[in-house]
Amino acid sequence: MAEIEYYSYSEFVDYAENRKKHSNCRSENSRGRNRFDFTQIKDFKTALSYAREGWDLGLEQFKIEDGVFANGSTEINASLSGCIPHVQNYIMGFPEQMYQLVDKREYNLPTLDLVVPLNYASWVDSENALNFGKSVVAFINKMASSYNIRLKGIFCLQFGGKTKVQVVTLKDFDESLVLNNIAYAFHPSFFRTIWFSVIEGKSYWCSSYGSNNKEYKKHIEGILDGVKADKTIYFKSLMENSKYIFTPDEIEEVIL
Repeated sequence: MAEIEYYSYSEFVDYAENRKKHSNCRSENSRGRNRFDFTQIKDFKTALSYAREGWDLGLEQFKIEDGVFANGSTEINASLSGCIPHVQNYIMGFPEQMYQLVDKREYNLPTLDLVVPLNYASWVDSENALNFGKSVVAFINKMASSYNIRLKGIFCLQFGGKTKVQVVTLKDFDESLVLNNIAYAFHPSFFRTIWFSVIEGKSYWCSSYGSNNKEYKKHIEGILDGVKADKTIYFKSLMENSKYIFTPDEIEEVIL
């Protein structure tokens, strides 16, 4: 039976940054100077910066402005009352001297769990991982207009014959889709640096960073923490996918 650990996104990054290396761990690859072709970053400090402050390059790569997906939208209208000063109208003497935020989001949408495995073998090219992430984010963006989405990243590996699973909530129900964070979760260094650091603090580290378990779904199906969603979609692992770039209409080719 798998041992399952649950983290929020911030808890996961906090643990990676502040953990003490376990005495069983004889390596600390996460803290060294990284091979760029393996992680797409130069060091642990850069990984933490992306994780804490957002991966701004992801905005350019995913071609979505402002770093926020709007599931629905929030309109900003000039008004006589509101929460933000409208400086230009004030200077010009117009009466509508405040901005009012008008939430246009549709409520009571059906809930959707999107479950994405984030670990993969060393032979998976980091560029392919980036391309897969772009495609997943495009699918999330499309589904956000019809569903209230919870996004979970899964790490499922074998250590000494035992399955260890980390479930990281990247976005919960009713939270905004913030691209900087979601994009970085699919960056190779989130797995190959941040997750490596997490594992270096665990007692079950045993001479390696584990062996990949492709059958992650059977270990977590039906026991995801929190409220059960109306619908759940499980993505195939990158080791099972031959299609790293896909459109939302091709989703059936990359899910279980």
